[in-house]
Amino acid sequence: MSGLRPLDSSDGAPPETARGREVFPAPQEMAAGPPPHIPVIAGHFSSRWHAGSHGERGFLLAQLTPGSPCRSPWIEAAPDGSPHHRAVTFLHRSANATAVILSANALVNHHDVAASEFERMAGTDLWALTYLMPADWECSYRITAHEGSGPAPWRAATERRAIRMAADAGGPDPLNPVVGAGMNGGAQSVLRLPLAPAVPWLADATVDLSAGGPVMGGVLAHGAGLAPSDGLAELSVVDSGTGRLRTVWVYAPPHGSPGNVGNDSTAGAAGRGTPLLILHDGQVWAKHLNLKATLDAAIRSGVVPPLHVAMVDSLDGQTRAAELSGPTGTVDFVAEDLLPLLRRDLPVRQDAAGTLVSGASYGGLASLWQVARHPHLVGVALAQSPSLWRYDLAERLGKVVDEVVLRLQAGLYEADIHQTSVKLLNDLAPRGADIQLQSVTGGHDWAWWNPWLIHGLAELLG
Repeated sequence: MSGLRPLDSSDGAPPETARGREVFPAPQEMAAGPPPHIPVIAGHFSSRWHAGSHGERGFLLAQLTPGSPCRSPWIEAAPDGSPHHRAVTFLHRSANATAVILSANALVNHHDVAASEFERMAGTDLWALTYLMPADWECSYRITAHEGSGPAPWRAATERRAIRMAADAGGPDPLNPVVGAGMNGGAQSVLRLPLAPAVPWLADATVDLSAGGPVMGGVLAHGAGLAPSDGLAELSVVDSGTGRLRTVWVYAPPHGSPGNVGNDSTAGAAGRGTPLLILHDGQVWAKHLNLKATLDAAIRSGVVPPLHVAMVDSLDGQTRAAELSGPTGTVDFVAEDLLPLLRRDLPVRQDAAGTLVSGASYGGLASLWQVARHPHLVGVALAQSPSLWRYDLAERLGKVVDEVVLRLQAGLYEADIHQTSVKLLNDLAPRGADIQLQSVTGGHDWAWWNPWLIHGLAELLG
């Protein structure tokens, strides 16, 4: 990788921007939508449990230990034979628990927490809960057990977020070896049902076991995770708008991968060099989701071509909410400070068509603002679960439909975000925009943002 150094006055002035001069609409507040309807199959496991012999039940209990071949959840055909659904049984063992709840992303209904609670098999430490799930569901989840007298915390709480956090306070499923990470690096189990797209290139997450629950919007963690290595450089870049240093992790493709231009500094002319992706919430991708290993595998297997990726740190939760959720802040930093530096020092394409931006939630919204405000710099947005309830971008993006490529990904079980993504598609498609929406069977969830970043890049870069 070419050495990266700060821009100075000899590099010329940053591109002309509208920072401090343009007036933007006020952001809207989000109103929580209804939880998705994923029905519980009451008695599905207990009827089979009670029908089994004493020896069969004892054998099953002996097998339900961490690391054994018998794992949770159990995935079976739907009772009605529907090929589009599966009966998914989550199992948990806790001798001292008085209540156990499944905190699966988007499923905890604060109006009906009982629907997410496990049933105890009488006389045992075994608890079970069965959902009828879409056969391509991708979700993260945690299991929380309450011990002692009195109501469980998720039942005692009354406010929606407090209920969710209480339900999420436990840990990953000891019987499920597939572990992912959330915003703060906290460990969470991952379930990917059989009809979800295969992800053979997806790297294991690097979790922070001390981080606690990974509820979206929690405190961001920076101290744990992967150390910088070959192919992943950690930079400090000055944000000229605030004077603050921002950390950016820069990924370079493996040497010898097909089409890799290596360190040839002359390869940066428009039409040459690799594509460049700007990726928000960089600390999650670099330190917890191990995006470097995922990209290495995806490039070597030909799923995506070689590319460079700049993962932009979103700092702490308060700064993220203020600077990643609208048209300025991080958008200005990318245009004025980061992009000129990367184009100067990396063998990447210099044109807007070869420059992409992506992110999830607020990061997805910032990606759309980036191409709306700076289409001459960044021409492709891959917006995952964009927070379009905050701003209606149809008018702004409508002015640049001939210049940009828009790809939206939204979970079917994040109602407001999916609905506003559909609305943006319907507003812009008749105007000739190059826009597509991929509806993913999931909620507001890193469990699918992680692999679908690669799915989206594969479609865009081919």
